[in-house]
Amino acid sequence: MKPSALALMIPSLLGVSAVQAVSLYDQEGTQIDLNGRAVGLYYGSGDEASRGDQSYLRFGLDGRTQINPALYGFGSFEYNLPTSGSDNDEVRQAYAGLGGDFGAFSYGRQYGLFSKLNDYTDVLPEFGGDGLGSGADQLGTGRNSGLLQYNISYQGLFAGLQYTGQADAQHQDDDSWSSNNGEGYALLAGYDSPMGLSLAAAYNRVNKTSDQRANASFGGYQDAQLTGVGVKYDANRLYAAATYSYGRHHVYNGTVNGFFDKSQGYEAVLQYQLTNAFKPSLAYVRTDVKEGSQGIDATLTEYVSLGGFYQFNPSIQAYVDYRWNQLSASEARQFGNTDEDIVAVGLRYDF
Repeated sequence: MKPSALALMIPSLLGVSAVQAVSLYDQEGTQIDLNGRAVGLYYGSGDEASRGDQSYLRFGLDGRTQINPALYGFGSFEYNLPTSGSDNDEVRQAYAGLGGDFGAFSYGRQYGLFSKLNDYTDVLPEFGGDGLGSGADQLGTGRNSGLLQYNISYQGLFAGLQYTGQADAQHQDDDSWSSNNGEGYALLAGYDSPMGLSLAAAYNRVNKTSDQRANASFGGYQDAQLTGVGVKYDANRLYAAATYSYGRHHVYNGTVNGFFDKSQGYEAVLQYQLTNAFKPSLAYVRTDVKEGSQGIDATLTEYVSLGGFYQFNPSIQAYVDYRWNQLSASEARQFGNTDEDIVAVGLRYDF
């Protein structure tokens, strides 16, 4: 494979997006791009805790430098600043790496390999992506600090290896012990066909921390494991995808204060580019959990998403996403969730 072709594929595996990026510097083999978005977003709901302004500003820098014809260096930084409750601002990503014909190595705060599979169905206007057990500061699966990764792609085949170093969650408080993680590893493999069909499988495993072992009511002494598979089709104006995960002592709930012995996650999404500007979206998200020691055999999350995007031009879009809750009031209360529906209405400007 030519180095230029590999260089185009590796950033997508690392979670780097150059859409609408603005070039700040491009000389002598070194390039720095600015990218980001400004979002005006409101949630409407019968649940007071879910209702209100959710607007935010997000920006990032992506850099790449050619060291020699066979080797290049890269780095990425991304920051998020919500306009409401700005104490929750965060460094989303900050990592650096080296790449070439051999693939790419990177280290820092970046997306875990499991999130590459989760991305198949995490494409809804606002909600989604929360059914499989992957998430930010969630045991090395989503955006996580201390990740060392190796990614490679060749003729549609792609694979990744990850070492997960012990790390604390970005926002530390009395309850943050549940989001910290011990050491572990992850694996990823998949294939993108020229016909628009893609397949992927991922496995993530990490040790629990001493605080998790001491504070969790159950599941704190077992390693967290999450296995997932996914398929997607993206061609002919149609996007369809489905993902599934099976977890052991991975999914945590604060209301019952434990890591469930077993979890199964399901996500499915269907979108169609109806016109050049309008794309409707339909999705289903569900997480089932079991814990024999507590007599738990229940549904933790279940909802239908109905929404759509309207793209005015490549820089600005409007969207709406209605999260139609499928949990009963008693099911929701068991795990501290709401049984109310939520509607999100947003206007997004990309730069």
